[in-house]
Amino acid sequence: MPLPTKQTNETKDEFVSRCMVDEKMKNEYTDSLQRLAVCSNQYNLATEKISFDYDDTFSTSKGFDLAMKLKNEGATIYIISARENKDGMLPRANKAGILFSRVYATGSNEAKVQKVKDLGINIHYDNNENVVSQLPGVGRLFKND
Repeated sequence: MPLPTKQTNETKDEFVSRCMVDEKMKNEYTDSLQRLAVCSNQYNLATEKISFDYDDTFSTSKGFDLAMKLKNEGATIYIISARENKDGMLPRANKAGILFSRVYATGSNEAKVQKVKDLGINIHYDNNENVVSQLPGVGRLFKND
């Protein structure tokens, strides 16, 4: 069931109030405390910026599926790669419904780390341990097991 999504400039109180009385939410989460927790979590996710490295992360089925799950929960998804050119990443980004303006080819891992910081990304998934270690609290090591 699709959860309510945050509207532009909607405060947390406004969103949670609207979410709590949503008929689908009331039917799915009959316990009001559980519904409150789901609505609060949905608002928090909607304000999160989550990025993925492209090669061996977003390019994999596991990475793509994770990005789609987070996007469907309301997160804003970015692709930030050390590639020199973003053209090869655009077809898969398009398939995921990620705006091309949120796809970055930075040219190096150092520039990728800086872009993550500059954009205020909350979580960055990457298969490169060195990149993850340069993003304390933000970087998440991605393993395609």
